[in-house]
Amino acid sequence: MYELVQVGERTYYIDCPSKIGIYRLDDERVCLIDSGNDKDAGKKVLKVLAGKGWRPEMVLNTHSHADHIGGNRVIQERTGCRAYCPGLDRAFAKDTVLEPSFLYGGSPYKELRNKFLLAQPSMVEELTEEILPEGIRMVRIDGHSFSMAAFGAEDGIWFVADGVTGGAIMQKYHISFMYDVGEFLRSLDKLEKLEGRLFIPSHGETYTDMGPVVKANQEKVREIADLLRGICREKVGTEDIIQKVFDKYGLGMDENQYVLVGATLRSYLSWMKAQGEMETVFLGNRLYWHTLDGKKTGEDTCNPVEKCPPAAACGTMEAVNQDREGKLNDIDCFALDMDGTIYLGEQWIEGAKEFLEEIQRVGKKYVFLTNNSSKSPEVYVEKLRRMGLETGVDRIITSGQAAISYLLRNYPGKKVFLLGNDLLKAQFEKEGIVLDDEKPQAIVTAFDTTLDYGKLCKACDFVRQGLPYIATHPDYNCPTESGFIPDIGAIHAFIHASTGRYPDCIIGKPNGAIIDYLMERVSVERERTAMVGDRLYTDIAAGKNNGLTGILVLSGEATLNDVRESEIKPDLIFHSVKEIIPYLQR
Repeated sequence: MYELVQVGERTYYIDCPSKIGIYRLDDERVCLIDSGNDKDAGKKVLKVLAGKGWRPEMVLNTHSHADHIGGNRVIQERTGCRAYCPGLDRAFAKDTVLEPSFLYGGSPYKELRNKFLLAQPSMVEELTEEILPEGIRMVRIDGHSFSMAAFGAEDGIWFVADGVTGGAIMQKYHISFMYDVGEFLRSLDKLEKLEGRLFIPSHGETYTDMGPVVKANQEKVREIADLLRGICREKVGTEDIIQKVFDKYGLGMDENQYVLVGATLRSYLSWMKAQGEMETVFLGNRLYWHTLDGKKTGEDTCNPVEKCPPAAACGTMEAVNQDREGKLNDIDCFALDMDGTIYLGEQWIEGAKEFLEEIQRVGKKYVFLTNNSSKSPEVYVEKLRRMGLETGVDRIITSGQAAISYLLRNYPGKKVFLLGNDLLKAQFEKEGIVLDDEKPQAIVTAFDTTLDYGKLCKACDFVRQGLPYIATHPDYNCPTESGFIPDIGAIHAFIHASTGRYPDCIIGKPNGAIIDYLMERVSVERERTAMVGDRLYTDIAAGKNNGLTGILVLSGEATLNDVRESEIKPDLIFHSVKEIIPYLQR
């Protein structure tokens, strides 16, 4: 154990319970990737390095779990080297009591304050592209933790941390810790596309081809999700779910397993609820989980793409242009997307104006909720007036407005670099936010229709500095009369390619911040509010994730085939808002 293995001209790893990477900077200095599971591991690492005449220049922590940062403190105390950790994990590596507190959901009792969950705190700085030594690159592979990085050396060696679980470990424990299942699956896709000649996970065997182990991890996620669907056919409490899973896999319960597996199962359930596969109900002051009708449970599975008729998918949604259960009877307020839902360019989508008139006639209300942050509410009011609709700014809610509200609550008095056009800048300044292009304390990216290369370079510089990075919305494309144009998601991809960071917080649909802002504005209960839009991953996900009824219209981006293939399932589907009119009668 703690054997030094050379795998490249300048790249090594120490074979130990949580593998430690070494990249040789020169004859004397090395960069460590992780530091082991405790102070004893740190001492053993230093002994290995001393045997080669090496000293650590820096420690790059892949993430903040105790078995990856446990040696930081002793290594820093004895060598004075600096340590770095990505994103939110930096806070957990610096104040390590956060880890057992997060896992337990409260102040951890004595048995949870052990070296497997509570590492010694260390002085950890923000991990950015700028501090990486020449010959090392980084790819974010979040999901197992809040923020996790894989590191690649120029000789084709990749250290992939806990991005995958090896076959032997998977067979023994079945459930590997996971914070965000959706992010984990997206990171698996990234890992499968990495080019290299050797891939070294922190635990278990190494790989020359990531394809098979990635597929095995994907299958395991599907297996566990299907198990939970089966368990929750009837309403089941969280503790009972945990017990049933432990019994199913023959796992032994102790403090560590309880919090690690329990937290992971809660993450699965949250992920499944976000996809519309689970619901939560409170009965007798207790939380229960329940598989929604029509979802796959146990052996009762089908492929909706292959077997379902065009108008519906295995009963998981209403047929097109129908409201069989009368869901619309309970809706008092419609939050309406604009581009692709109400109009395209300067043209009304057929029947949209009549739809708005009918909403008012029957005594319901509507607001426009758009992710487009390139225009002010006044611009939208004027546009609608040109199109023949008189309305006020009180009916317009943009992601830009929601971002302003978020900044005022969470970053009061902070100077902001805003990647946005003059209209949005004027809104920020009107609300008292100080804009600073030279020494900001936070960065906000928006749909900037005046974007140029200089602005992008400046934005990347500030992102690399580790400033809080906030985005108004996530959309990749904006629909127009003549097709789609690149939206802010494309800008984020550019910044990520240059800096390795995606936004820390995205305000707009499908995220909760803009829905919270919407609820403040309309003063209507969530269960009596519908989100109507043409995009599954923003509009419908926003509704489903935040307690609103999700109504998809097929007049913009999404198609029925998209619905069949997506994990996001709307409550109702209509070809256009015109088809909703007959269901608005009280």
